[in-house]
Amino acid sequence: MQPEPITQDAYEAELNRLHERREELEERETTLASHDHGGGLPADQQNRLERVRGELADVLQSIGDLQDRWADAGNAPPEKDGALGE
Repeated sequence: MQPEPITQDAYEAELNRLHERREELEERETTLASHDHGGGLPADQQNRLERVRGELADVLQSIGDLQDRWADAGNAPPEKDGALGE
């Protein structure tokens, strides 16, 4: 099944949105992790950190999927480190 075609404007807008979300999540991850001063984080903060890391992994996957979708539409060569490892 072929993915739906995507316009360059839609691709760039979505890619920018995903990168902004990635930056937000990386900042939250850094902030949460900085509270660990060698003794580990309290359970509630550890849970927040794990959720942020899970969201970050999802965003990174979405970025790779979007780049692969763009490449599959014939607009650019696939990324060597893309979601499918092409």
